[in-house]
Amino acid sequence: MRVKPYPQSHFQPKIKALDATKFAPQLGKKLLFFSGGSALRSFCQPLVQATHNSIHLVTPFDSGGSSAKIREQFSMPAMGDLRNRLLALSHNKTHEQDVIARLLSYRLCSIASPQALREHLQSMADGQDPLVAVLSDTHRRIFCRKIALVLGCLPREFDLKGASIGNLLFIDTEYSRENSLQRGIDFFNQMLDIRGVVRPIVNDSLHIAAYLQSGESIVGQHRLTAKETPALRSAITKLYLCDNPNAPKAVDCFLQPENRRYIEQADLICYPPGSFFTSIIANLLPVGVGEAISRNPQPKVYIPNLGNDPEQIGMSLEDCVLTLLSYMRKNTPQPLAASQYISTILLDVNSKYYQGGIPFDRLRELGINVVQRDLVTMRSAPFYNDDLLLKSLLEIAQ
Repeated sequence: MRVKPYPQSHFQPKIKALDATKFAPQLGKKLLFFSGGSALRSFCQPLVQATHNSIHLVTPFDSGGSSAKIREQFSMPAMGDLRNRLLALSHNKTHEQDVIARLLSYRLCSIASPQALREHLQSMADGQDPLVAVLSDTHRRIFCRKIALVLGCLPREFDLKGASIGNLLFIDTEYSRENSLQRGIDFFNQMLDIRGVVRPIVNDSLHIAAYLQSGESIVGQHRLTAKETPALRSAITKLYLCDNPNAPKAVDCFLQPENRRYIEQADLICYPPGSFFTSIIANLLPVGVGEAISRNPQPKVYIPNLGNDPEQIGMSLEDCVLTLLSYMRKNTPQPLAASQYISTILLDVNSKYYQGGIPFDRLRELGINVVQRDLVTMRSAPFYNDDLLLKSLLEIAQ
Protein backbone atom coordinates (compact mmCIF):
# COMPACT_ATOMS: atom_id res chain seq x y z
CA MET A 1 0.00 0.00 0.00
CA ARG A 2 1.66 3.22 -1.12
CA VAL A 3 2.85 5.89 1.28
CA LYS A 4 0.89 9.14 1.24
CA PRO A 5 3.24 12.02 2.05
CA TYR A 6 2.37 14.11 5.08
CA PRO A 7 3.93 17.48 5.93
CA GLN A 8 7.28 17.01 7.66
CA SER A 9 6.98 17.68 11.38
CA HIS A 10 9.90 19.24 13.27
CA PHE A 11 9.21 16.66 15.96
CA GLN A 12 9.74 13.79 13.51
CA PRO A 13 13.34 12.94 12.56
CA LYS A 14 13.75 12.35 8.86
CA ILE A 15 14.01 8.65 8.01
CA LYS A 16 17.34 7.97 6.40
CA ALA A 17 16.87 6.34 3.00
CA LEU A 18 18.60 3.09 2.24
CA ASP A 19 22.20 3.78 1.30
CA ALA A 20 22.67 2.25 -2.14
CA THR A 21 26.43 2.22 -1.65
CA LYS A 22 26.03 -0.53 0.97
CA PHE A 23 24.47 -2.81 -1.63
CA ALA A 24 25.55 -4.31 -4.90
CA PRO A 25 22.07 -4.07 -6.45
CA GLN A 26 23.11 -5.99 -9.56
CA LEU A 27 23.73 -8.94 -7.23
CA GLY A 28 20.77 -8.15 -4.98
CA LYS A 29 18.28 -10.59 -3.54
CA LYS A 30 15.56 -12.14 -5.69
CA LEU A 31 12.58 -10.79 -3.77
CA LEU A 32 9.35 -11.98 -5.36
CA PHE A 33 6.08 -10.06 -4.95
CA PHE A 34 2.53 -11.15 -5.75
CA SER A 35 0.57 -7.96 -6.35
CA GLY A 36 -1.44 -5.63 -8.51
CA GLY A 37 0.10 -2.66 -10.28
CA SER A 38 -0.23 0.40 -8.06
CA ALA A 39 0.14 -0.89 -4.48
CA LEU A 40 3.96 -0.99 -4.50
CA ARG A 41 4.54 2.09 -6.67
CA SER A 42 6.42 4.17 -4.10
CA PHE A 43 8.01 1.09 -2.52
CA CYS A 44 9.78 0.37 -5.82
CA GLN A 45 11.89 3.52 -5.45
CA PRO A 46 14.03 2.20 -2.58
CA LEU A 47 13.67 -1.36 -3.89
CA VAL A 48 15.63 -0.68 -7.10
CA GLN A 49 18.43 0.84 -5.01
CA ALA A 50 18.75 -2.42 -3.07
CA THR A 51 18.29 -4.98 -5.85
CA HIS A 52 17.88 -5.16 -9.59
CA ASN A 53 16.66 -8.75 -9.31
CA SER A 54 13.21 -8.35 -7.77
CA ILE A 55 10.41 -10.32 -9.42
CA HIS A 56 6.86 -9.04 -9.75
CA LEU A 57 4.05 -11.43 -10.65
CA VAL A 58 1.13 -9.19 -11.49
CA THR A 59 -2.57 -9.81 -12.07
CA PRO A 60 -3.71 -9.37 -15.71
CA PHE A 61 -7.43 -9.43 -14.82
CA ASP A 62 -8.30 -5.71 -14.60
CA SER A 63 -11.64 -4.90 -16.20
CA GLY A 64 -11.83 -1.14 -15.84
CA GLY A 65 -10.34 2.02 -17.28
CA SER A 66 -8.24 2.10 -20.44
CA SER A 67 -7.47 -1.64 -20.19
CA ALA A 68 -11.15 -2.57 -20.49
CA LYS A 69 -11.58 -1.07 -23.97
CA ILE A 70 -8.46 -2.79 -25.29
CA ARG A 71 -9.44 -6.12 -23.71
CA GLU A 72 -12.90 -5.99 -25.24
CA GLN A 73 -11.60 -5.18 -28.71
CA PHE A 74 -8.65 -7.60 -28.81
CA SER A 75 -9.70 -10.34 -26.35
CA MET A 76 -6.42 -10.08 -24.47
CA PRO A 77 -5.36 -9.98 -20.81
CA ALA A 78 -5.21 -6.66 -18.97
CA MET A 79 -1.98 -4.70 -19.24
CA GLY A 80 -2.55 -1.66 -17.02
CA ASP A 81 -1.04 -3.14 -13.85
CA LEU A 82 1.98 -4.40 -15.79
CA ARG A 83 2.53 -0.92 -17.23
CA ASN A 84 2.31 0.61 -13.75
CA ARG A 85 4.87 -1.77 -12.28
CA LEU A 86 7.30 -1.48 -15.21
CA LEU A 87 7.27 2.31 -14.90
CA ALA A 88 7.72 2.08 -11.12
CA LEU A 89 10.85 -0.05 -11.65
CA SER A 90 12.36 2.17 -14.34
CA HIS A 91 15.62 3.91 -13.47
CA ASN A 92 14.93 7.37 -14.86
CA LYS A 93 18.23 9.09 -14.10
CA THR A 94 18.67 10.85 -17.45
CA HIS A 95 16.53 13.45 -19.17
CA GLU A 96 15.89 11.03 -22.04
CA GLN A 97 14.60 8.31 -19.71
CA ASP A 98 12.42 10.80 -17.89
CA VAL A 99 10.83 11.92 -21.17
CA ILE A 100 10.21 8.30 -22.21
CA ALA A 101 8.59 7.50 -18.86
CA ARG A 102 6.30 10.53 -19.20
CA LEU A 103 5.44 9.47 -22.74
CA LEU A 104 4.55 5.92 -21.68
CA SER A 105 2.46 7.34 -18.81
CA TYR A 106 0.63 9.80 -21.06
CA ARG A 107 -3.13 9.61 -21.55
CA LEU A 108 -5.04 11.01 -24.49
CA CYS A 109 -7.64 13.71 -23.88
CA SER A 110 -10.95 12.41 -22.52
CA ILE A 111 -13.12 15.06 -24.23
CA ALA A 112 -11.55 15.42 -27.70
CA SER A 113 -13.30 14.18 -30.84
CA PRO A 114 -12.47 10.74 -32.28
CA GLN A 115 -10.88 12.38 -35.31
CA ALA A 116 -8.69 14.64 -33.15
CA LEU A 117 -7.54 11.67 -31.08
CA ARG A 118 -6.55 9.65 -34.13
CA GLU A 119 -4.71 12.67 -35.51
CA HIS A 120 -2.87 12.97 -32.18
CA LEU A 121 -1.78 9.34 -32.41
CA GLN A 122 -0.75 9.88 -36.03
CA SER A 123 1.40 12.86 -35.00
CA MET A 124 3.14 10.53 -32.53
CA ALA A 125 3.66 7.92 -35.24
CA ASP A 126 5.14 10.64 -37.48
CA GLY A 127 7.48 11.82 -34.71
CA GLN A 128 5.93 15.30 -34.69
CA ASP A 129 4.31 15.23 -31.25
CA PRO A 130 6.43 17.34 -28.82
CA LEU A 131 6.98 14.43 -26.41
CA VAL A 132 8.17 12.23 -29.27
CA ALA A 133 10.14 14.84 -31.20
CA VAL A 134 12.60 15.40 -28.33
CA LEU A 135 13.62 11.73 -28.14
CA SER A 136 16.97 10.57 -29.47
CA ASP A 137 16.96 9.24 -33.02
CA THR A 138 17.14 5.63 -31.85
CA HIS A 139 14.31 5.82 -29.33
CA ARG A 140 12.18 7.97 -31.64
CA ARG A 141 12.43 5.43 -34.47
CA ILE A 142 11.54 2.54 -32.13
CA PHE A 143 8.56 4.38 -30.65
CA CYS A 144 7.22 5.71 -33.96
CA ARG A 145 7.38 2.28 -35.57
CA LYS A 146 5.52 0.71 -32.63
CA ILE A 147 2.78 3.34 -32.37
CA ALA A 148 2.27 3.19 -36.15
CA LEU A 149 1.68 -0.58 -35.89
CA VAL A 150 -0.80 0.01 -33.06
CA LEU A 151 -2.61 2.69 -35.03
CA GLY A 152 -2.92 0.30 -37.95
CA CYS A 153 -4.55 -2.30 -35.67
CA LEU A 154 -7.19 0.01 -34.21
CA PRO A 155 -10.61 -0.02 -35.87
CA ARG A 156 -11.92 3.42 -36.82
CA GLU A 157 -14.65 3.11 -34.20
CA PHE A 158 -12.26 2.30 -31.33
CA ASP A 159 -12.80 4.70 -28.43
CA LEU A 160 -9.51 6.49 -27.72
CA LYS A 161 -10.85 8.89 -25.09
CA GLY A 162 -8.56 8.80 -22.06
CA ALA A 163 -6.50 5.98 -23.59
CA SER A 164 -3.13 5.27 -21.96
CA ILE A 165 -0.29 5.34 -24.49
CA GLY A 166 1.56 2.72 -22.44
CA ASN A 167 -1.46 0.41 -22.54
CA LEU A 168 -1.93 0.85 -26.29
CA LEU A 169 1.66 -0.25 -26.87
CA PHE A 170 0.79 -3.75 -25.61
CA ILE A 171 -1.42 -4.23 -28.69
CA ASP A 172 0.41 -6.45 -31.16
CA THR A 173 -0.28 -7.47 -34.73
CA GLU A 174 0.97 -10.99 -33.96
CA TYR A 175 -1.10 -11.51 -30.82
CA SER A 176 -1.21 -15.07 -29.52
CA ARG A 177 -1.71 -16.70 -26.15
CA GLU A 178 1.99 -17.47 -25.86
CA ASN A 179 3.27 -13.92 -26.34
CA SER A 180 0.13 -11.95 -25.49
CA LEU A 181 1.79 -9.50 -23.12
CA GLN A 182 5.49 -10.33 -23.42
CA ARG A 183 6.02 -8.22 -26.53
CA GLY A 184 4.71 -5.18 -24.64
CA ILE A 185 6.97 -5.94 -21.68
CA ASP A 186 9.93 -6.34 -24.05
CA PHE A 187 9.12 -2.94 -25.59
CA PHE A 188 9.20 -1.25 -22.17
CA ASN A 189 12.53 -2.92 -21.42
CA GLN A 190 13.86 -1.72 -24.76
CA MET A 191 12.83 1.89 -24.09
CA LEU A 192 13.63 2.13 -20.37
CA ASP A 193 16.15 0.81 -17.86
CA ILE A 194 13.78 -1.55 -15.98
CA ARG A 195 15.50 -2.87 -12.85
CA GLY A 196 13.54 -6.00 -12.09
CA VAL A 197 11.42 -8.70 -13.73
CA VAL A 198 7.72 -8.03 -14.35
CA ARG A 199 5.43 -10.78 -15.61
CA PRO A 200 1.69 -11.54 -15.67
CA ILE A 201 0.85 -14.48 -13.42
CA VAL A 202 -0.83 -16.09 -16.50
CA ASN A 203 -1.29 -15.15 -20.16
CA ASP A 204 -4.96 -16.11 -20.27
CA SER A 205 -7.63 -13.49 -20.97
CA LEU A 206 -9.75 -14.01 -17.86
CA HIS A 207 -11.92 -12.00 -15.48
CA ILE A 208 -12.26 -12.00 -11.71
CA ALA A 209 -15.63 -12.93 -10.24
CA ALA A 210 -16.78 -13.20 -6.64
CA TYR A 211 -19.59 -14.64 -4.56
CA LEU A 212 -20.72 -12.40 -1.73
CA GLN A 213 -22.09 -13.33 1.66
CA SER A 214 -25.40 -11.77 0.58
CA GLY A 215 -25.75 -14.40 -2.17
CA GLU A 216 -24.95 -11.88 -4.89
CA SER A 217 -22.36 -12.53 -7.62
CA ILE A 218 -20.05 -9.79 -8.87
CA VAL A 219 -18.05 -10.02 -12.10
CA GLY A 220 -15.16 -7.69 -12.92
CA GLN A 221 -12.21 -6.51 -10.89
CA HIS A 222 -13.27 -2.86 -11.20
CA ARG A 223 -16.55 -3.66 -9.42
CA LEU A 224 -14.75 -5.12 -6.38
CA THR A 225 -12.05 -2.56 -5.60
CA ALA A 226 -14.31 0.47 -4.86
CA LYS A 227 -12.13 2.60 -7.16
CA GLU A 228 -14.65 3.02 -9.99
CA THR A 229 -17.85 1.84 -8.29
CA PRO A 230 -19.35 2.10 -4.78
CA ALA A 231 -17.76 -0.10 -2.12
CA LEU A 232 -19.15 -3.57 -1.54
CA ARG A 233 -21.76 -3.89 1.19
CA SER A 234 -21.31 -7.61 1.68
CA ALA A 235 -18.20 -9.68 2.35
CA ILE A 236 -16.52 -11.75 -0.38
CA THR A 237 -16.88 -15.47 0.34
CA LYS A 238 -15.24 -16.87 -2.80
CA LEU A 239 -13.06 -15.47 -5.58
CA TYR A 240 -12.71 -17.26 -8.91
CA LEU A 241 -11.79 -16.72 -12.57
CA CYS A 242 -14.06 -16.89 -15.60
CA ASP A 243 -13.45 -16.42 -19.31
CA ASN A 244 -16.80 -14.82 -20.16
CA PRO A 245 -18.04 -11.96 -17.96
CA ASN A 246 -21.54 -12.41 -19.36
CA ALA A 247 -21.63 -16.10 -18.37
CA PRO A 248 -19.33 -16.24 -15.33
CA LYS A 249 -18.62 -19.94 -15.02
CA ALA A 250 -15.48 -20.80 -13.03
CA VAL A 251 -12.53 -21.96 -15.14
CA ASP A 252 -9.07 -23.22 -14.30
CA CYS A 253 -5.88 -21.67 -15.62
CA PHE A 254 -2.35 -22.90 -15.08
CA LEU A 255 0.84 -21.28 -13.87
CA GLN A 256 3.37 -20.72 -16.65
CA PRO A 257 6.56 -22.85 -16.36
CA GLU A 258 8.78 -19.76 -16.30
CA ASN A 259 6.76 -18.22 -13.47
CA ARG A 260 6.98 -21.50 -11.59
CA ARG A 261 10.78 -21.33 -11.81
CA TYR A 262 10.79 -17.76 -10.54
CA ILE A 263 8.63 -18.74 -7.54
CA GLU A 264 10.64 -21.84 -6.68
CA GLN A 265 14.00 -20.05 -6.95
CA ALA A 266 13.20 -16.74 -5.22
CA ASP A 267 15.22 -15.73 -2.15
CA LEU A 268 12.03 -14.48 -0.50
CA ILE A 269 8.35 -14.57 -1.42
CA CYS A 270 6.19 -11.64 -0.31
CA TYR A 271 2.44 -11.15 -0.11
CA PRO A 272 2.57 -7.35 0.22
CA PRO A 273 0.00 -4.71 1.14
CA GLY A 274 -2.58 -4.12 -1.57
CA SER A 275 -6.16 -4.98 -2.46
CA PHE A 276 -6.53 -8.26 -0.59
CA PHE A 277 -8.68 -10.21 -3.03
CA THR A 278 -8.13 -8.60 -6.44
CA SER A 279 -4.35 -8.15 -6.08
CA ILE A 280 -3.12 -10.86 -3.70
CA ILE A 281 -5.68 -13.71 -3.77
CA ALA A 282 -6.17 -13.32 -7.54
CA ASN A 283 -2.49 -14.16 -8.06
CA LEU A 284 -2.95 -17.40 -6.10
CA LEU A 285 -5.89 -18.69 -8.20
CA PRO A 286 -3.97 -20.33 -11.09
CA VAL A 287 -3.33 -24.04 -10.62
CA GLY A 288 0.28 -24.62 -9.59
CA VAL A 289 0.93 -21.40 -7.65
CA GLY A 290 0.41 -22.90 -4.20
CA GLU A 291 2.52 -25.95 -5.03
CA ALA A 292 5.37 -23.81 -6.38
CA ILE A 293 5.31 -21.68 -3.21
CA SER A 294 5.44 -24.75 -0.98
CA ARG A 295 8.49 -26.09 -2.86
CA ASN A 296 10.54 -22.99 -2.09
CA PRO A 297 12.39 -23.37 1.25
CA GLN A 298 13.08 -19.64 1.59
CA PRO A 299 11.05 -17.19 3.74
CA LYS A 300 7.47 -16.43 2.69
CA VAL A 301 6.36 -13.16 4.22
CA TYR A 302 2.84 -11.78 4.58
CA ILE A 303 2.56 -8.02 5.19
CA PRO A 304 -1.07 -7.21 6.07
CA ASN A 305 -2.83 -4.03 5.02
CA LEU A 306 -3.04 -1.18 7.47
CA GLY A 307 -6.37 0.53 7.99
CA ASN A 308 -9.35 -0.07 5.75
CA ASP A 309 -9.29 -2.21 2.61
CA PRO A 310 -12.77 -2.11 1.00
CA GLU A 311 -12.34 -5.77 -0.01
CA GLN A 312 -11.74 -6.98 3.56
CA ILE A 313 -15.22 -6.43 4.97
CA GLY A 314 -15.36 -7.82 8.50
CA MET A 315 -12.06 -9.68 8.16
CA SER A 316 -9.69 -9.88 11.11
CA LEU A 317 -5.96 -10.44 10.70
CA GLU A 318 -6.52 -14.11 11.55
CA ASP A 319 -9.22 -14.33 8.87
CA CYS A 320 -6.80 -12.91 6.29
CA VAL A 321 -4.10 -15.45 7.15
CA LEU A 322 -6.53 -18.39 7.00
CA THR A 323 -7.99 -17.14 3.71
CA LEU A 324 -4.54 -16.89 2.13
CA LEU A 325 -3.75 -20.43 3.25
CA SER A 326 -7.03 -21.81 1.92
CA TYR A 327 -6.39 -20.50 -1.60
CA MET A 328 -2.77 -21.67 -1.67
CA ARG A 329 -3.76 -25.14 -0.49
CA LYS A 330 -6.75 -25.44 -2.83
CA ASN A 331 -4.98 -26.87 -5.89
CA THR A 332 -2.06 -28.47 -4.05
CA PRO A 333 -1.96 -32.28 -4.47
CA GLN A 334 -1.11 -32.72 -0.80
CA PRO A 335 -1.68 -29.63 1.38
CA LEU A 336 1.26 -29.03 3.69
CA ALA A 337 1.82 -27.20 6.97
CA ALA A 338 0.87 -23.53 7.05
CA SER A 339 4.52 -22.50 7.38
CA GLN A 340 5.23 -23.96 3.93
CA TYR A 341 3.06 -21.19 2.47
CA ILE A 342 3.50 -18.39 5.03
CA SER A 343 6.58 -18.66 7.22
CA THR A 344 6.57 -15.12 8.59
CA ILE A 345 4.09 -12.34 9.18
CA LEU A 346 5.68 -8.88 9.28
CA LEU A 347 3.83 -6.37 11.47
CA ASP A 348 4.20 -2.94 12.96
CA VAL A 349 4.72 -2.84 16.73
CA ASN A 350 1.33 -1.19 17.20
CA SER A 351 -1.49 -3.75 17.13
CA LYS A 352 -4.14 -1.04 16.64
CA TYR A 353 -3.50 -1.16 12.90
CA TYR A 354 -4.79 -4.73 12.60
CA GLN A 355 -8.48 -5.63 12.73
CA GLY A 356 -9.13 -7.96 15.64
CA GLY A 357 -5.62 -7.51 17.02
CA ILE A 358 -2.67 -9.85 16.55
CA PRO A 359 -3.60 -13.53 17.13
CA PHE A 360 -0.25 -14.59 18.59
CA ASP A 361 -1.49 -17.94 19.93
CA ARG A 362 -3.16 -18.94 16.65
CA LEU A 363 -0.13 -17.95 14.59
CA ARG A 364 2.10 -19.95 16.93
CA GLU A 365 -0.18 -23.00 16.44
CA LEU A 366 0.18 -22.59 12.67
CA GLY A 367 3.97 -22.39 12.94
CA ILE A 368 4.05 -18.86 11.52
CA ASN A 369 6.78 -16.61 12.92
CA VAL A 370 5.73 -13.10 13.96
CA VAL A 371 8.21 -10.27 13.34
CA GLN A 372 7.28 -6.84 14.70
CA ARG A 373 9.20 -3.71 13.74
CA ASP A 374 8.66 0.04 13.75
CA LEU A 375 7.21 0.25 10.23
CA VAL A 376 4.92 3.27 10.51
CA THR A 377 6.24 6.79 11.06
CA MET A 378 4.48 10.06 11.82
CA ARG A 379 4.99 11.05 8.22
CA SER A 380 3.82 7.78 6.66
CA ALA A 381 0.88 7.05 8.99
CA PRO A 382 -1.54 5.43 8.45
CA PHE A 383 0.63 3.60 5.90
CA TYR A 384 3.95 1.75 6.09
CA ASN A 385 7.18 3.63 5.55
CA ASP A 386 8.75 2.18 2.40
CA ASP A 387 12.37 2.32 3.58
CA LEU A 388 11.62 0.65 6.92
CA LEU A 389 9.50 -2.00 5.23
CA LEU A 390 12.23 -2.85 2.74
CA LYS A 391 14.90 -2.90 5.44
CA SER A 392 12.87 -5.47 7.40
CA LEU A 393 12.30 -7.62 4.31
CA LEU A 394 16.02 -7.64 3.51
CA GLU A 395 16.81 -8.65 7.09
CA ILE A 396 14.37 -11.56 6.84
CA ALA A 397 15.84 -12.54 3.47
CA GLN A 398 19.29 -12.80 5.06
